[in-house]
Amino acid sequence: MRIHSNKSVLLLVILAIICNSCLKSKKPGIPNEIQEVLNQSGIHKPGLMRLILTFQKPEDSLKLKSAYYLIENLDNNYSIQQSLVDSLDNPIEINIYDFPDISSIKQKRDSIEKVVGRLSYKADSIWLDFKNISPDFLINHIKTSYDIWNSSLFENSYDFNTFCNYILPYRVSNEEIENYTDNFQDKYGHLLDGNKNQKEIAILLNDEINSSITYDERIVYNPNVQSIELTEENKSGDLRDINIYKIKALRSLGIAAAMDYTPFFADSILGYYSTTVILPNKEKIYLKNSDDNTNPYQPIKTAKVYRRIHGNNPVGLFTTKEKSTHTPPFLGDYNYIDVSNEYIATKSINIQLVDTSQFVYLAVFNDNEWKPIEWAVLTDDSTAIFTNMGIGVRYRPVKVSEEAVIPMGKEFILSY
Repeated sequence: MRIHSNKSVLLLVILAIICNSCLKSKKPGIPNEIQEVLNQSGIHKPGLMRLILTFQKPEDSLKLKSAYYLIENLDNNYSIQQSLVDSLDNPIEINIYDFPDISSIKQKRDSIEKVVGRLSYKADSIWLDFKNISPDFLINHIKTSYDIWNSSLFENSYDFNTFCNYILPYRVSNEEIENYTDNFQDKYGHLLDGNKNQKEIAILLNDEINSSITYDERIVYNPNVQSIELTEENKSGDLRDINIYKIKALRSLGIAAAMDYTPFFADSILGYYSTTVILPNKEKIYLKNSDDNTNPYQPIKTAKVYRRIHGNNPVGLFTTKEKSTHTPPFLGDYNYIDVSNEYIATKSINIQLVDTSQFVYLAVFNDNEWKPIEWAVLTDDSTAIFTNMGIGVRYRPVKVSEEAVIPMGKEFILSY
């Protein structure tokens, strides 16, 4: 934070005194989990204190709870920029727009790998929300999101918990932080005219986006999420980009939404992303992408479906592991919940494995490789318990290192 005058210094001192008094008070006040965040926030503490003090009026009690929710989860969320590198971490430049289709990009990558070894994506920059987001951004976002939710003209409104989890969050994935609400209200606010419910508006908005933004499979080879501005400028994106766009548009209209995905289909290539709308009665509707003729999460090829969440999942791999422990990115790099049984028939499976690895995995065969799709910790009797696994799918137990996925047992098909 830059200080431009003595007044700024005085303000920080006053904020520190006030909030320090709050923290020491034994009376009900700042929740313990928020106190812990503040105590660990270092140079960011004055900004977080200012955020909390903004919503101290009695009529702002729910805005204050909204602030607490976002503060508590600042350390769980981040933006990331990645680049393609060879086995020696030398950058490899491949302009995806120089190629007519995804197959030609893959051929180019394969030809490079024959010369320089295996290519992979490496993080160039990681910006933790805890350090990167300004208090002013959060204050304005909370005010805007709360006003959208509180002033809703829908006959059936969302409860506060649903608001916090699926309308309030300012990000969907690991994209760069951006202001988007005004843009989407200007672009799609006309859908709120008339006496339509959330489901009707969501379907209309989905149709508009599908007709104006096309799926470009080449962008799968761009590891970074497109900005809203770039998606609109290009009028295209991959499924991740398009569904992030949809979710932010829905939230900007006061409609709860989340991104569901399967990292990898079994015996196939790639995975899939989609948007789920949560209705006030807890019913959920799946919004089709422009190329969907049927539900893409088909039995036999779908092993798992996950839902990205902004808050912490206490039993998730992201929370369970040490931050420095290497795990497959789709499983250990952020928070999600398992929603497989909302889409497919599932069952749990116990596998005896002799290994000393901290985590073991079930993998599916995707793009000619075994790719981890679920994780487990071995019990005292060396049993790995994998829950909610898609039935009819071909699996193989594996462990992972930073260099490779290592098979641990024979492949099998999970039957009923």
